[in-house]
Amino acid sequence: MKLTVNIVKKLVMVLAIIPMIAQSQIAISNIDQIAKIKQGTTFFAMKDPSLPKSKEYVDAIKKAWPFSKIECIKYNDIEKNIAPNNSFITIGGNMTSVSTIGGSNADYSNTHIYLELWTTNGSFTYDPKKRKRFNEKDKIQIARVELFTDFSVLVSPSLLFKADSDAGGHVRNWSPGILSTYLKCLSSYLDKEKEHKLYDEILNKEEIKKLANETLFVPDYVLFKFNKFTGDETKKHEEKDLFEDYTLKYKLLSTKELSDKILTDQTPFYFMIYIKSSTDKYVTVFNSATSEIVYSVYTTLSYNIKSSDLKDLQKAILKK
Repeated sequence: MKLTVNIVKKLVMVLAIIPMIAQSQIAISNIDQIAKIKQGTTFFAMKDPSLPKSKEYVDAIKKAWPFSKIECIKYNDIEKNIAPNNSFITIGGNMTSVSTIGGSNADYSNTHIYLELWTTNGSFTYDPKKRKRFNEKDKIQIARVELFTDFSVLVSPSLLFKADSDAGGHVRNWSPGILSTYLKCLSSYLDKEKEHKLYDEILNKEEIKKLANETLFVPDYVLFKFNKFTGDETKKHEEKDLFEDYTLKYKLLSTKELSDKILTDQTPFYFMIYIKSSTDKYVTVFNSATSEIVYSVYTTLSYNIKSSDLKDLQKAILKK
């Protein structure tokens, strides 16, 4: 993806830029920090949790996080809550630049934006009189969840921080129900206190084969088509073409419909989450009742979901 110098500057100013390679849709690291944050409070930062439109997100967050005590706070309140055992869930990101062959002035960058769980090394003490600012080098990342943003966020990342709890509609895999699933999944991984990377395929054979006779629920944002040269996202895949090789039962739902189903349907079902994070692609299937990932495949240098991705999923379902 080609980013101008101005875009890069905006990204550096707004996001917490961390020199690491994107690992997966969900990753767990620095497990030596897990025990201490379980004893503290996890603060989920957003523009304003007191707004009426934030209520459904705040409710979902509090219900979905059994790992530690949790509170929702404003971005501006992060520093005053920094303490050795406390942790934070915020929007983060990183960027890696690639120099072009032949000395071109073009700046090619891979930009990843994600939900991030982090704590600190304990060196920061909040003092409103001194106005000491928290140094990013003191941040210790524990977990991240890749986000599928629209192109406008890559051009202007500050859109996410100016938006309300709904992310202003700029994040495709974002809703109270989807966020609830991510937090439950993260909490489960944290309880195991093991590093988690999803480059390798995840396949729960016993769970995934149930989809041979059940309906796979899919958010309709999978139909968005991204032009890697222009960033245009106005065109869409034809549903019949995208699902031509998936002959099992499926149903497209709007993000809100899927979110409501996750939060209210007491009958377990399986749903797919597709993520495009810069030049990486993730196709993941969750169990709604347990929030467990039962299938996950990572593909690099791929900007759009393809019928072959659904074909591979069907093969996994039907494999004996």
